[in-house]
Amino acid sequence: MDPRTPFGSALLAPGPTSSAAYAPGRDQPLPAVDERLIAPEARAELIDGVLIRTMPSNQPHGTRHFEAAGLFFGVLADGYSGAVDMLTRIDDDTDAAPDVSVFPSAPDPATGGRQLEEIAFEVLDTERLAHATRKIEKLAARGVRRLFAVKVATRSVYEWDHPHGDWTQLADDAEIVDRCFRVPLPVAALVDRVLADDTVARGLLASHNAVLERALEEREARGEARGRALGQTQTLLRILARRAIPLDDAATARITACADPDVLDAWIDRALTAATAREVFDG
Repeated sequence: MDPRTPFGSALLAPGPTSSAAYAPGRDQPLPAVDERLIAPEARAELIDGVLIRTMPSNQPHGTRHFEAAGLFFGVLADGYSGAVDMLTRIDDDTDAAPDVSVFPSAPDPATGGRQLEEIAFEVLDTERLAHATRKIEKLAARGVRRLFAVKVATRSVYEWDHPHGDWTQLADDAEIVDRCFRVPLPVAALVDRVLADDTVARGLLASHNAVLERALEEREARGEARGRALGQTQTLLRILARRAIPLDDAATARITACADPDVLDAWIDRALTAATAREVFDG
């Protein structure tokens, strides 16, 4: 982030799709979360009346944003949506954008607009944890239920402790269990690509994803067919051994390589009366 710019020098007109063009007074109710002080796509936030420039990210910060978005998209529970860098009107003088937000998909019954996020994540690269704290404090005051920070450099994850007003570092083996997520979210998945992929896979399985369901059914069917063929192969070899019908290496290989249950059934029937291996194969 660039150095802070005084409120008076910033252009704060709402964007063309904004639903409000004013900031309510201190004695009025809080504005709706989707009322704007900052024009959307302006690459800026407003915190306590101070404009903060937010610039395009560098590695590894940008990569972590991308991976986090994929992780959350894969595990979201029904009825929830997510967004990256989505502005949230926190109070009269603050219009800020958490790096990742998770919020109810349904419109706010009171305003008809977006509902407040229930979970927010900040991804910190060179920025110190203390720099994100003011924004997090204000999001907490607005009513965001759970707030997290991911420090890329140290591969550590923190959760905001509402009662104590401070950060708590989460253990590497901890899991984030929440109604917003279809499956528990391992803390390490926020900094580990392989574990993130595994978590998304579990989320898709829990959602009964149609593609995965078909793939599993096909794999199960193939496994059952292989198991049946193996049983038929063992039965055929046992019959031939009991009837003292000799098999050379080529005949044995032909039997063990066959995976067609119908063919194996036919060979078993012939083996009951055949005098040679050729009669078993050729009838």
